[in-house]
Amino acid sequence: MLSTLDLINHYLGYINVNAKLKGRIYTVLALVGDLYILYLAFSYFKNHAYLRSALLGAAFLGILYFAIVNFYYYFTSKRMKFDVSPYIAKVLGEREAADIESNVPEASVQFVPSNGIYNHKDVLPATVELDDATKSALNDTVQALQDNQLVPADYQGMTDEQQLALLDQGQSKVYANGEGIPLPYYRLEQEPDGLAVYGGLNEMSAKRLGIVKEVGLQPVEAALEKYDLYIATALLRGGPAHVKGRSGLTEIQDPYDLKVELAYKKKD
Repeated sequence: MLSTLDLINHYLGYINVNAKLKGRIYTVLALVGDLYILYLAFSYFKNHAYLRSALLGAAFLGILYFAIVNFYYYFTSKRMKFDVSPYIAKVLGEREAADIESNVPEASVQFVPSNGIYNHKDVLPATVELDDATKSALNDTVQALQDNQLVPADYQGMTDEQQLALLDQGQSKVYANGEGIPLPYYRLEQEPDGLAVYGGLNEMSAKRLGIVKEVGLQPVEAALEKYDLYIATALLRGGPAHVKGRSGLTEIQDPYDLKVELAYKKKD
């Protein structure tokens, strides 16, 4: 019986269903398995194996309690009166956070972007052109950020239901890194072939990531004649993302690109 339940649980991992439906399925499986444990407890009791029977009985009651808690959570809109799961989650969450903190490699870093603060009305989106070399540099930069644990990949903590709600509202996809990966370091450089964007972990490792072609709705050459331009934000976009599948969320992999905003000031 337990082998059968384990096999069902194994194959559920290959089915793309949302978290609530999975929770309902696992709750039913837990109840079925719990009934089997009760059967074993009675069998041992009949054979005078009282200690084993008592242990299995205690296991039955414990699993039954949590199965009922899950039933309230996944099948109703109510909450069980004596639900201790929030306290357990809090304790386990604190331990997990402590474990994560203790296991962070020494090479990992944290950063606060330091290119300054600009008034929103003085900032325009820029169109950045990529070629094979800059696409390769983007991927190398993403890898460096991942090596230093600077790439969020938790879909901003959203559940499957919350992501599906966004997709139902017309959003085409939900990225694992949210709005994008902010570059720790970035700068503009005027070069013979145009206004280049450099970025990376720091100035020493910065690579050329693209060429600015437009600022707002005008070509960059026209903008440079009237304005001094400053880079305000630089984000790496793309990577793992969720889209709507036939029975829930499906993960895809998008190529990375560069999202840049430029601040402008009219020339004297």
